[in-house]
Amino acid sequence: MKLKSLMVAVGTGIATCLSSFMFATSADAALTVCNRAGSRAFVAISYYADGTAWTRGWVQLEPGACDIAFAGRVSNSDIGVYAETFNAVVESGDVRRCVIWVQHQQSWTIRGADRQDRCIGTGREMKGFSFFRTGASPDYTYEVYD
Repeated sequence: MKLKSLMVAVGTGIATCLSSFMFATSADAALTVCNRAGSRAFVAISYYADGTAWTRGWVQLEPGACDIAFAGRVSNSDIGVYAETFNAVVESGDVRRCVIWVQHQQSWTIRGADRQDRCIGTGREMKGFSFFRTGASPDYTYEVYD
């Protein structure tokens, strides 16, 4: 009888584990950023929600580290990235968005980040973001290089 109970418990545990992998929810989805550069990276992202441009930062990553920049489904989304290391700007583009310097505020979110009037004040600056389109997967990993 004990063997049968053990087998049922093990079988139930395996089934639960497998179902969590096979049926990922939106809570499991995310935009992950990895630092492949040679020094610490500071990463800001930009995205659209409800017809409004947003920016969020800073994801601070040591070399070789990864972290979640945005928790939630990112399938078929336009995502912008701006990244600096201690040595240089390593990811930028032509789409201007407001950021807050890491020396002034380490974690922030800006609504209406494409508007110059939302970028007035100490430590705020318009930076050029490089945009890419994610695929159909609910999650996406972006790698920052030197």
